[in-house]
Amino acid sequence: MKEFDYSEVKHYKFYGIVKTLFAPAVKALYHVKTKGIENIPPKGTRYIVAVNHTCAFDPVFAGMSDKVPELHFMAKSELYKNPIVGWVITHMYGFPVKRGTGDTSAIEFGEKIIEEGHVMAICPEGKRIKDKDGVPQKAKSGVAVIAKATNAGVLPVAICSKGKIKVGSHVTVSYGKLITPEEMGFDKEEFGPHDIKKAANLVMERITELWQAER
Repeated sequence: MKEFDYSEVKHYKFYGIVKTLFAPAVKALYHVKTKGIENIPPKGTRYIVAVNHTCAFDPVFAGMSDKVPELHFMAKSELYKNPIVGWVITHMYGFPVKRGTGDTSAIEFGEKIIEEGHVMAICPEGKRIKDKDGVPQKAKSGVAVIAKATNAGVLPVAICSKGKIKVGSHVTVSYGKLITPEEMGFDKEEFGPHDIKKAANLVMERITELWQAER
């Protein structure tokens, strides 16, 4: 696979074209309903979108609203082995993360995205939840690590559907209230690994609350 260029955050017109042309079709095919649009922060706010991982389209569902800016999102590196798929994901603002290898490139790139004024989307669970009735699971530390490093807020978003998401499903995208850096304890003088985990758990708790409200 072609090596991803983590050196700069690039701009692609492809994202806007795809969103304009295909968002209406996706909304119709998956009967997408959105809630909490008023919670989406105004332009200029430094934040990360955190979504529970139910299917491959989670970043698409979360970024479908016209009020949501371009979302740069982490995608598992295995997807990039196919050059065509890799090209499409990259031009939709996806970037690869090598899970379980200790590679920090994706985390550092995520920080760069936020620092440069863009919005990043991440699935705190770290992998797609294929069973367990779609119930949101425990968060990895990544979302809190990036939020702490950039002093960014986190917008919790729950993707909810009865059963496995497929064409014909009824999908609800629920946007919660922004979790501020202060709520996550980033203003504390002493902030260690335990606090990072606590902040990540808070994000997942808020997502779970939104999810449960729809179930």
